[in-house]
Amino acid sequence: MVKEYIFSEVEAGKIKEGNHLPSCREVALKLSINKITVNKAYRELESEHKVFSIPRGGFYLVDSGAKRLIIHKKIDYMAIKPEEKLIPYREFTHVINKAVDLYKDSLFEYEPTAGLVTLRETFNNILQKDGIYTTADRIVITHGAQQAISLVFQAVFPKNKGKLLLEVPTYGLALEFANYLGIDIIGIERKRNGFDYNELELLFRRGDIRAFYVIPRHHNPTGYTLSENHKEKIANLSSRYNVLVIEDDYLADVGDKRGSMPIHYYDIRKSTVYIRSFSKTFMPGIRMGAAVLPESMIESVTKLKKLSDLNTSRLPQAALDIFIKSGMYEKQIKKVRKSYEAKLRKAKEILSSLSPEELIWHVPEHGIFIWMQLPEYINMTALEIKLEKQGIIIKSAREFFLMKELVQECSSSRDLNYLRLCISSISEKDIESIATIISAIRSFDER
Repeated sequence: MVKEYIFSEVEAGKIKEGNHLPSCREVALKLSINKITVNKAYRELESEHKVFSIPRGGFYLVDSGAKRLIIHKKIDYMAIKPEEKLIPYREFTHVINKAVDLYKDSLFEYEPTAGLVTLRETFNNILQKDGIYTTADRIVITHGAQQAISLVFQAVFPKNKGKLLLEVPTYGLALEFANYLGIDIIGIERKRNGFDYNELELLFRRGDIRAFYVIPRHHNPTGYTLSENHKEKIANLSSRYNVLVIEDDYLADVGDKRGSMPIHYYDIRKSTVYIRSFSKTFMPGIRMGAAVLPESMIESVTKLKKLSDLNTSRLPQAALDIFIKSGMYEKQIKKVRKSYEAKLRKAKEILSSLSPEELIWHVPEHGIFIWMQLPEYINMTALEIKLEKQGIIIKSAREFFLMKELVQECSSSRDLNYLRLCISSISEKDIESIATIISAIRSFDER
């Protein structure tokens, strides 16, 4: 009786794969039966791999056993932006209006290339709280972290001299831009526990590595975070062998373990380039980021920025400055952190309950990325198509790996059956769709 009722609800479109099932109490009242009977039926469905349970979280539908239902709403695990409810439209409208009023006499004048002075001073105060000790005149405001990366790459590698060390895998657009500039690239494998530091030292010792681009916290695409000991090792090795560290700390504001510091903190020479973004916690469309530069690079980077866009617009800079000083930014990042952490906890519970042994996965406590290594027998293209038909958008993680001839240097890259899921734009309820992803992965094994 219970099973028939559940599947009738599925066929009626009231319960979709990945959705929470009605509680035992609800079904018992609906069917006028005992809760124990309902619970027993749910456990039978779980043993048949039709549903899965989360401790104190209830039961979720995995496989209806009926015709697949097409989800009309798209659930996009590729999008990297906050979900709609987390974007502070009303607050931002307020600070924009205030910025217009405050700067009405100079809004249409050119801003200093390095950025609004008051914003750089405000940002410097934030950085000091995070263990980054610098001065406002060493900060350059950019159009997002992406522009900061491109400017630094161009400044460090004039006429393609020297080599750039990249993590494998790494941020796809940084890799793409390095290739576009014709920079000579070398890869080192990024593992869950960091790097092979003997290998890293050997690469540095060769003497041809000019810079090491690294994402120490909330790594894109894996979600891994380096320990404090490992960040200090990188700072020490780069100092010993005179290698510039380009630290992309774009997600610093989404939280980390207490006492977590950037590599820049451990760099006694203070020669690390430190890059930060506001896009993932504030208003992604305004494209606001910043770079903290060694003194020797300030002139070259600001010159390149002037050549590319003259300056970053005053209005969004002034609005962000007001937003931070008012205390609204601190409230905003707390709200974003809470949302992301709740979604990651839910995702971890689903994967712990449901994933097959052959699936290797990582769900961090903080950040926005879930990383999966799929079994070799999974056809990624077929999986993408299968899930798209159900309204779930995913994509193979191939774009995060170096080109084929360089990939061979890193053992983890020989098999590119990897998947990155970004949870930032997904609602907490829609995180349940991870169960549908796992069900689709399991279906390949069933064949």
